[in-house]
Amino acid sequence: MKVEYDNLTPLYDQVRHLLLRDIKEGRFQRGSYLPAEPDLCEHYAVSRITLRRAVQELCSDGYLKRVHGRGTLVTEPKVEQTLVSLSGFTESLTSSGHKVRYAVLDSAAQASSNDVKERLKATGSDQLVGIRRLLLVDGRPLTLEELYFLRSRYGRVAEPVSKGGSFNQALKSLYGEEPKAAERAINVDFPSAAECELLACTASQPVYRIEKLVLGKGRKPISFSVLITPCDRVTYSISS
Repeated sequence: MKVEYDNLTPLYDQVRHLLLRDIKEGRFQRGSYLPAEPDLCEHYAVSRITLRRAVQELCSDGYLKRVHGRGTLVTEPKVEQTLVSLSGFTESLTSSGHKVRYAVLDSAAQASSNDVKERLKATGSDQLVGIRRLLLVDGRPLTLEELYFLRSRYGRVAEPVSKGGSFNQALKSLYGEEPKAAERAINVDFPSAAECELLACTASQPVYRIEKLVLGKGRKPISFSVLITPCDRVTYSISS
């Protein structure tokens, strides 16, 4: 499809939309380089000046990246997340226009130490529920999560969450409860071989490893999570 010269939309903006469509439809795949400028100019029937403006716009948006001596690489924009937000991944990303789903990997995950029970202020008889799941955004793996909560407090949440549902939505609908605060510890390290396979990343690609304790009314612990996300796929801000 070529640009329309009788269209009131600027030519560079038309080319930008056409390029973006071709990227999203897989004509130009992530990790590959765009064809040479002359070929793109011919394909879209525009001048080099118009094409370069469109490409620059998409570079600014994070869909393309100029690599010196190589050309223009098709990338993918980082997902923006608010670090202090209390809304769940599903809610915050869906509100930003992303398609979000969870792939449940294990609905009987085991915590590696008693530290999780201590953080959740469990008693000796409390049973820990652990769910390991992979968050996919627009069909692409973003975050590997291990989610833990106590069966005695929130056991009814286990079924919808183990089927891929939102923890926060289930918490609100089944218990009328919402997060009031959260404590986080953030580290950056490298993924294991198993994590690389699930997140479709390499062993040399750093990841954020976040421990998150969610608190309810009276600072009562609700859940504890370990979240692993490749650093090049997300941008964290601290605005509320």
